[in-house]
Amino acid sequence: MVMKWLLKAWSYISNPIFVPALVSLWYFVEVSMSDPNMMRTKMYLILILTAAIPLLLFLILKVLKAVSSIHLEAARERITPLLLYCILLIILVRGVFKDGSHQPLYYFFIGVLMASFVALALAIVRYKISLHMLAMGGALGFVLMLSINLGITFLNTIVFLIIASGITASSRLLMKAHEGHELWFGIALGLASQVIAASYYIL
Repeated sequence: MVMKWLLKAWSYISNPIFVPALVSLWYFVEVSMSDPNMMRTKMYLILILTAAIPLLLFLILKVLKAVSSIHLEAARERITPLLLYCILLIILVRGVFKDGSHQPLYYFFIGVLMASFVALALAIVRYKISLHMLAMGGALGFVLMLSINLGITFLNTIVFLIIASGITASSRLLMKAHEGHELWFGIALGLASQVIAASYYIL
């Protein structure tokens, strides 16, 4: 009973709406060596554009009965939120990173944008890819590619993300939110989008 409750709680904690901001925070704390004030400003903007505004938009859509829960359980419910999220990501990559600094993080969000467009296209054709696993795959892919680029093994972070991905998959299955193939497709898309995006700053 306790394990079931913990897995359900984890499903909310690992919601994809929070993952990009958490990845950005990890990058600024563990990797970036630039001006602290610049990093703080970018972190605030990332938090606003990828978490605060999407949460506000969700509440509006909830009031309008366009969505039933924050997990966007039906494929049709995902179309409007994903479209709005893609627009916010475009604003983010064109505005926050226009100074040319923090290129790895810039391409991380390019990867997130690519994956979000694919998820949107799949929602339109009524395929419900796991957004939770997509986010976990994206985070793992980013850290792996950054590790290759910098020649640093972020072993603790990689192990944590692998374990977190497993827990996330278990929680989504427990809640009967997805079939197994939707989970595998999600993490594969997250990983692939980061590998493609990272090839632009690694090569």
